[in-house]
Amino acid sequence: MIVILADDFSGAAELAGIAAARGFKAEVQTRFDPSSDAEVIAVDTDTRLRSEPEAARIVGGIATQVIAAKPSWIFKKTDSALRGHVRVEIEGILAATGQCSCLFIPANPSKDRVISQGRYLVNGVPLDQTVFAHDPDHPRRSAVVAELLGHAPRIRVPDVTSMETLLHEASSLTPQTLPAGAADFFTALIGGCVMNPRRHPVSRTLLVCGSLAAWDTERAQQMKADGFEVMILPETAYGGELDDGWVQQARHALQGACRLMIAIGRPAQRHSAATLTGTLVHAAARISAGLDGMRIALEGGATAQAFIRVAGWSRFEVVPEGITGVGSLRPADRDDAPLLWIKPGSYPWPPGVFA
Repeated sequence: MIVILADDFSGAAELAGIAAARGFKAEVQTRFDPSSDAEVIAVDTDTRLRSEPEAARIVGGIATQVIAAKPSWIFKKTDSALRGHVRVEIEGILAATGQCSCLFIPANPSKDRVISQGRYLVNGVPLDQTVFAHDPDHPRRSAVVAELLGHAPRIRVPDVTSMETLLHEASSLTPQTLPAGAADFFTALIGGCVMNPRRHPVSRTLLVCGSLAAWDTERAQQMKADGFEVMILPETAYGGELDDGWVQQARHALQGACRLMIAIGRPAQRHSAATLTGTLVHAAARISAGLDGMRIALEGGATAQAFIRVAGWSRFEVVPEGITGVGSLRPADRDDAPLLWIKPGSYPWPPGVFA
């Protein structure tokens, strides 16, 4: 058993999807359950938006449970832009495992996110000059990885500017070193054989976009080009009950066009992240209720976690559809449940994925 510890649901789903695409039976869990027969278990610790002390306590506790289950190895999934409580979560896992050090590679060179001379670059642009500088919860005010990470003598972060560099670093890993980082590093370590993907048939797709990073990179325009109708939640929804008329309009659009995107957009008034996300996912649940052949595409880890919490699901089987960067999940033992697509908000949807 291989265990992935991720600080949000989209990260857990992304890596579980990579494992499934390489022939492993994979599962995503929100509460660690070692009784599963999955070969790869990705656990969402749901700590991205918690306080630093809370995150350290929660991750350390889950890591202790994981060690008791005697996994083959553990991978710590982090946000590629180092949002969240990266250092303390890694240190919590090291304390539980007894490992000496951590090899941390948040770079994703396949997506042109690299570390050069200790600075994180996105498409050649320093991290603090990208949309990540305006993240509502973890704004990136520096591109220097050491400044973002903080004092961490047991965590080594090498320069990684290409897949060749990454593969070389991965080959140096020993059992006494915890691997941590993003999708490209995990892909280099997991091995297996790429399977022939099989797309699951669906009748209609509801895209739920709760990511400000996605909205600020023109997600609405991308989805309109893919044939989606786009509806933004009305401002009045955040102060009380969502209007039934708006919900019925959205259901009618979904049943007619079969492709609907609902989004937070950029509300005129300030609201807490919990209010924005909670209102969005409750709207999604009402829009999709009772509709057959549903695929619900959830963009952003907080959005995904909030939606599955409303639905009451905690274990998910990975459907090996072979879509890079997108986790395809089905709630365990629920054949009547919708297919879920989970994707981090900071990456675009792969070209042609909705064709």
